[in-house]
Amino acid sequence: MLIHVTFVYMIQIVAAEPFLRTCEPIRVELCTNLGYNATGMPNLGGNELQQDAEYTLKTFSPLIQYGCSSQLKLFLCSVYVPLCTEKVINPIGPCRSLCENVRSRCYPVLEGFGFPWPDTLNCSRFPEENNHEHMCMEGPKDTNIAITSPILPDTVNFDCPPQHVKSDTLGTCVPTCEADFLFDSAEKKLAEVWIIVWPITCFICSLGGIITLTIGGGRVRARPLIFLALCYFFMSVGLILRIITGRANNQSCQSETISSDYQQEDDLGNPNCAFVFLFVYYFGMAADLWWVCLCGWWVAKAGLLWPQEKLRNLRSFFHVAAWGLPASQTVAALVRRDVDADELTGTCYVGNKESTTLLALVLVPQALYVSIGFILLGVGCLLVLCKSSAPTASSNGTNQRSNDADLLGILCVLYFLPAACVFITVCYEYGNREKWLLNQDKPILWVFLLRYLMKLFPGISAIFWMWSFKTRSTWKTVFRRLNSHKHGPVKTQTLPVIRYGGQNPSMHSTISVNTGSSQNIKYSKRKPRLHHHHHHQIGGETIL
Repeated sequence: MLIHVTFVYMIQIVAAEPFLRTCEPIRVELCTNLGYNATGMPNLGGNELQQDAEYTLKTFSPLIQYGCSSQLKLFLCSVYVPLCTEKVINPIGPCRSLCENVRSRCYPVLEGFGFPWPDTLNCSRFPEENNHEHMCMEGPKDTNIAITSPILPDTVNFDCPPQHVKSDTLGTCVPTCEADFLFDSAEKKLAEVWIIVWPITCFICSLGGIITLTIGGGRVRARPLIFLALCYFFMSVGLILRIITGRANNQSCQSETISSDYQQEDDLGNPNCAFVFLFVYYFGMAADLWWVCLCGWWVAKAGLLWPQEKLRNLRSFFHVAAWGLPASQTVAALVRRDVDADELTGTCYVGNKESTTLLALVLVPQALYVSIGFILLGVGCLLVLCKSSAPTASSNGTNQRSNDADLLGILCVLYFLPAACVFITVCYEYGNREKWLLNQDKPILWVFLLRYLMKLFPGISAIFWMWSFKTRSTWKTVFRRLNSHKHGPVKTQTLPVIRYGGQNPSMHSTISVNTGSSQNIKYSKRKPRLHHHHHHQIGGETIL
């Protein structure tokens, strides 16, 4: 495409002038290969950054795809990404003739669906012609374009990204119902199966781990390990509730209090969504903190060799920190009303659409918890290595405690890997969300699937640390007690006591034996000979 811009006057007037404007290369993909490669900010639309200009240009994507004018792209780029030269103080935008040509063809399309021509693109703002006083860009004359492709009213929006519309209540951009913006329907079906399999598996394994530790089984004994398994149990309960109730964004679209064309701004009005958020977010953050507490418990017990009394005092501090900090984060999310459902799985969480909330309530807390846990792991490893290198007298009890401490340390290290993996996936989402909203790139599906798996993996791994010979024997004892209570006391055969009276001796005596039935069995006994050195008499009775 040719751009008729005359630089003769500019060179004659400002040839001796110093540099007046700083130009930068064009980084907006839509405006590349248009005949110029440098621009300057702020632009004619008031944007200070090229990223903001690119976001605004993306809102015109439906109109560009409609094909109302072949000069529309040049016109929009000349407004939002204007030509820049360091010899001219003002940005070089479109000429009025270019604007009127585009407006004459595209405004009827907007007007037919009730959309006004944007004030930013008012043609009276631009110079009438390109001259030495006002430089501007002119495009080639438009060719006849057959406008036959259909257009939907809710896709032409100059304030929101694609697949989003402006809400009538708060004036914010919300996604349209059932919109496949970041993920297609096949990816959503795969994710649906994914969050059915792993939460149910985590539910079974974590529940078994809680009961096993409570009754005294498991490979290692540590109080924080019970509460860690409890957190993953409630996380799986929240996701199972999401499976039962369905996708939260579908329920928001079906609400009677909002329009059926778009989703509501937040999903707290849906009680199912609120409960899913409380289970998944609160107990997810609590699980991260209980992992940190488990690392601290291991350092105090195996590295510092604290006695039971000091460990008991440390336990109270763990409860306050592990339950209190996630509670404050949950209250902050509820006050800000930043709870919404993600597009992939429809699970209610915080920061699914707002990057600032994702940073403040998810990324920063997880970075803090992972860092503290990593530091405790490093300190604990150093202390344990120093203790093992020192010569000590070994005994069976000491070896058993050392094995338990080593196993607890291995669990702490293994739980660090899922926590770090979840943190990396959140960083990936936070760093690329703007590109996804601008439709510049597509998110990678397996990253989000990996996040859901790693969130639940410590709860699933409970099956490994609770499976041992001690666990089997503990459960056998429990079942044996249950069976004894169920069947009652067992009837046993009573042993006879033979009495020989001195006054009424007889040759035979009949003995009745209770066998638990209605029959009495009679035994005929012949009176044995009595030898004084083979019996003991008490009160006229002889007990054999």
